[in-house]
Amino acid sequence: MISLEQKIEDVFCGDTLSSVIPEYTVRILQVEMAKAVGKALTTGGIHLFEAGTGIGKSIAYIIPALLSGRRIFVSTATITLQDQLACKDAPAILSALKLDSRVSVLKGRNNYLCLRKWNSGSEMFRADLSFSRWADATDDGDISSFSEKASASVWRHFRSDHMDCTGASCHFRGACHFFRARNLARKSDLLILNHHLLVSGLLSEDVLPGADVLVIDEGHRLEDAASECLGLSLSEGSLLPMFDGIAFSEIETAAKASMLEQARRLSSAIAELTAGIEKTSVWDPVEHLESLEKAGDLARKLASDAGQNDDLLPVTQTATAITQTTKRLSELSTEEYCCFAEVNRKNSVLRAVPLDIGPELCDTVYSKFDTTILTSATLTVAEEFDFFKGRLGAWDALTRSFGSPFDYRSQAVLSIPDNLPEHDSHEELARIVWDWGKRLAILLDGRTLLLFTSYRNLELVRERAVLEMPSDMRLFVQGEMSRNRILADFRKSSRGIILGTSSFWEGVDLPGKMLQAVIIDRLPFASPGHPLTRARMDLIKKNGESSFGKYSLPLAVVRLKQGVGRLIRSSRDTGVVMLMDRRVVSRNYGRVFLDSVPPFRIISQDMIESFIMEHCAGSSV
Repeated sequence: MISLEQKIEDVFCGDTLSSVIPEYTVRILQVEMAKAVGKALTTGGIHLFEAGTGIGKSIAYIIPALLSGRRIFVSTATITLQDQLACKDAPAILSALKLDSRVSVLKGRNNYLCLRKWNSGSEMFRADLSFSRWADATDDGDISSFSEKASASVWRHFRSDHMDCTGASCHFRGACHFFRARNLARKSDLLILNHHLLVSGLLSEDVLPGADVLVIDEGHRLEDAASECLGLSLSEGSLLPMFDGIAFSEIETAAKASMLEQARRLSSAIAELTAGIEKTSVWDPVEHLESLEKAGDLARKLASDAGQNDDLLPVTQTATAITQTTKRLSELSTEEYCCFAEVNRKNSVLRAVPLDIGPELCDTVYSKFDTTILTSATLTVAEEFDFFKGRLGAWDALTRSFGSPFDYRSQAVLSIPDNLPEHDSHEELARIVWDWGKRLAILLDGRTLLLFTSYRNLELVRERAVLEMPSDMRLFVQGEMSRNRILADFRKSSRGIILGTSSFWEGVDLPGKMLQAVIIDRLPFASPGHPLTRARMDLIKKNGESSFGKYSLPLAVVRLKQGVGRLIRSSRDTGVVMLMDRRVVSRNYGRVFLDSVPPFRIISQDMIESFIMEHCAGSSV
C-alpha cells in the first residue's frame, strides 16, 4: 500500500497539479509543508506551522487532508479566504486529484437571510429594489451573493440571528438558508468555516458535525475571535431583534404599543449602564449591580409578557438572552475576565472578555479533533513559537517554520530614516511620514501604502495630503470609503496613495507593480491604556513575568510582520519598506523586530532613490 507521504510527493512533484492549475510549479517549501501536514495527520496532536508568504499553504494542507480520507474542518479568520478556498482552491484540487469529496462552506449565522423576518417585514423596505429582488430570488441566502453592497441599515433587520431564531417552531424551517447550509455541512468531507463559527459552534454542540482533522488558517487571529465568542457583550444594539420582533408581529395595535414601550424602557436601562462614559474604559460589574438587576428585571418581565403570545416568540427569546447576560455579568470574576465599556461612534458596548483563553481552547476546540494544525505566515517572534503556544493554549504543540521562497534581500529594502522625531511627536512625525510618502509616490507613479498605528496619526497625514497631493494621483483614505472599494479601485489604477490603519495591516494583496512602497509610521505596540491590554499585562505581572517581554513586545512584532508583509507578494515583486521609528535601532528590543521581519536588505535613506530607479519597474524617474 502506498503511504500518505508517498501519495503527497507523487501529487506535488508529478504532473497532476500542472494539468489543472496552469500557473503551478513545484515549490520545495510547499512540498515540505505538505509532507509535514501528512505526518501530522498520521501522528495526531497539535501542530503549529509557520508558512511564509509565497509558499502556497492552502494547497499544502488541503491536498494531504483530502488524500488522507479523513473528515476535515478548515477554519479561517476572513470570509475572503473562505470564498477563495471554496471557489478556487478546493475545486481545482478536487479536479486534479479526480476526487468526488464533498466540499461546503458554512458562515456565521449573520451572513444568511432570515426568511421569517423577510416575510414579516419586507414591505417596510421595498424601496431598496435591488436588495428586495435578491432576497426574493436567492437560493442560498448568503449576503455575499448579493452583487451590490448591502445597506447595513437594511441588512441588520433581516439577517439570521441566534438570539431570535425560533428553530423548530419557525414556519420557514424547511427552507431556512442557515439550516440548509448547516445540513450540507453535515454531509461534507471538507467543511470551510471561520474562527467565530468554529468556537461558537463547538460550544453549542448542535451546530457543527464531527470531524477528524482541524486546520486553523490565519491562526494568529484565533485568540481575538475566541475571546469574543467566549466572552459576553451587551448594548442597546442587542435589542434590535426584539424591536423588530414586535414591529413585524401581527398582534393588536394596543398590545404592540405596550410591548414597544417595555422594550424602550429596557433599552434605556441598558443605556444607563454606560451613561457618562466618554471613552473606552474599565467597567466594574460590582459597582453597577443595582443597574444590572434593574435591566435584568425589565428583560425578565418583557420575556414573561411576550411569552403569552406565540407570535412574539422571537421577542421572548431575545429578552431571555438579555436576562441571562445581565445575570452572568453580575456574577463574573474580575480575576478571570476583563470587563470594559467600549465606546464607539454609534453606541457603547459592555464587554467581558476572558483574560486567558488557552485552557478553554484546549477543552472546547482542540480536544474535539485527532489532529489540529494551526498555520499562518506570522506565528514566530525571533524564530520562536513561544508567544502563540502560550496565548493559544498549544503548550505541547509540535512546531515548524518553513520560511518563504522569496529572495527578500534582492527584491526589497528596508530603511529607517535618520533624524526622526520621537514616536509620540505626532505633528512632526506626520510631516515626515507625508513628505516621504509623497516623495516615493512621485518616484513610483503612485503604488504607495502608508500604514498607521492610530486614526489620530492617519488624520494628521490626511490633512497634509489633501493640500499637497500630486494632481495626477488619487488619495485613498480608510474611512472615506469601504476597504473593499479602496482595494478594488487601487487595483484598477494604482496611481495613488492609500492611507490605512487597523484592517489594512493584513489581508491586503496587491502583487506585482500595484504596490511598491510601504511606509509604517511607528512600531505597532498595542495601547497600554486599553482595558483588555492592561488587564492581560497585569495578569502576566501577577504571575511573576514581564508583561512587556511576554505580551506587548511579541504582539507588536507579529503586527509589524503583518504590515511589512503587504509589500512582497510574489517572486517578481520589488519595493521599499520604510519604518519611521528609530526605536528599532536605538532600543535593545529593536533587534527582536529586525530578527522577526523578512530579511530585507537594510539601506540608508540616501540609497532609496537609486534602488527604485534600478529595481522598481515603471518608476517615473
